[in-house]
Amino acid sequence: MNLENDLNDVLHDIFEGRKDVAMFVVSGKYYYVVDDKENYCIDVGVEYKAYIDAGEMDADLYDDVVANFRGGIPVLDVNTFSRYLEAASLIEFSVEEMRDFFCFGYSPEHLFEIYRHIEAILSNDAEGRSDELDNLRMRLPKFFIDLDNKVLRHTDWDRAHEDYAPLRWDAKASSDFDKLISTENKYWVIHDMDFWILHS
Repeated sequence: MNLENDLNDVLHDIFEGRKDVAMFVVSGKYYYVVDDKENYCIDVGVEYKAYIDAGEMDADLYDDVVANFRGGIPVLDVNTFSRYLEAASLIEFSVEEMRDFFCFGYSPEHLFEIYRHIEAILSNDAEGRSDELDNLRMRLPKFFIDLDNKVLRHTDWDRAHEDYAPLRWDAKASSDFDKLISTENKYWVIHDMDFWILHS
């Protein structure tokens, strides 16, 4: 496996909207996954029932479509997660690899300059450089899924994933889920610079 080629491919897929970064918590362990955001659905049955109710899906197709979703894993939970990790569609990274992914293509000096620029923007002392900031922002996790505690957070603002979460799930669109993540798992903190500031 060539990590540099993998990182280039991942960045391209994220940029093109084919993939997104998610963080999962299962049995107290953090997992870093890049996959199609459709596969971050907790229980596809809930979503597909909504499609049937809205007349967007034929009820006769429901059982077959649900059974074949995500390679035969319609419900993502602590018992099915290990099977999900075996899916051909995803790439799993370690926290160290995610740090490399976040910094890929940037020198420490360049990251420092970008961070200071973001601070200046937030102080109304500078104009934004949207392309460069977007390039870093897309490296942050778009989904946080804690299967232990049934918590879903996302920053996929164009879609209401929280509307399709199962009952008893704490689910919402919010960029504050960094507070739910332990410090050692925040791969976007580089030399004491917390790039979650990109969501400000």
